Amino acid sequence: MKRYAIYRIHYGLDFLGKSIESLYLHVDKIFVFWSKQPWYKECKNLPPLNENVEEFCKKYEGWGDNKVTVFQREYDLPLNQYKKMYDEVVQYYPRPKQALFMEPDMVWDHKTLNKVWELKDPEVCFNQIEFWKNEQWYIKRDKDGSADRPGPALWNIVPTETQKGCWQNPKTVHPTLKCYNYGFCLSPEVMKYKHEVAIQSSKYYKDSPPSETWYEDKWLNWTPETEDLEISEKHTHYIKKALPWVSQE
Repeated sequence: MKRYAIYRIHYGLDFLGKSIESLYLHVDKIFVFWSKQPWYKECKNLPPLNENVEEFCKKYEGWGDNKVTVFQREYDLPLNQYKKMYDEVVQYYPRPKQALFMEPDMVWDHKTLNKVWELKDPEVCFNQIEFWKNEQWYIKRDKDGSADRPGPALWNIVPTETQKGCWQNPKTVHPTLKCYNYGFCLSPEVMKYKHEVAIQSSKYYKDSPPSETWYEDKWLNWTPETEDLEISEKHTHYIKKALPWVSQE
């Protein structure tokens, strides 16, 4: 039985290579589902974004094992995207024993990933250590600053319509195993794009709207003294400050 990694990506090539290469030797196939458009199709007048996932992934052709496959797909909603991607994969490839769902800013260390594959639960999600700006700083979330944000999802069975994966099912979050997340370490150009997409799509997804000054005030001009880093306008205090990162390895 096979083991697959399945990615969804619209933007964020900065760390896709680092992410893929963190699990490359652990899986039989890597599928990258690339949407050229934001999942909220009504986004307009976005900053320029010069990224081509298909071209980027061509470098893996030279690795000689035909492991990375890119699908260019436009999904209308993030909800249940994992199920849609999985269903398409198994139309053309054997059903895997395990499927690990990823985004391009998520990175594993090998010791942790080896423990992930040992899990037998039908569905497991994993919290993330979120770096801030670089690998010297990280953030903690929630009202008391103690929570993490779930990220990757592991499926050990054929998913059903009710399985949504990732953060939508917090009851399945593993208590200790975590990956690294570089979503706040993107280039200024990509981070500006990410911020604008979040502003426009929040209205559609009925999320708490992001602060329109977050990019400049909290991220671009950040200093170690900057406080209230959460992008959501109503919950800026959920991330009090960036903290110095000391590796636990």
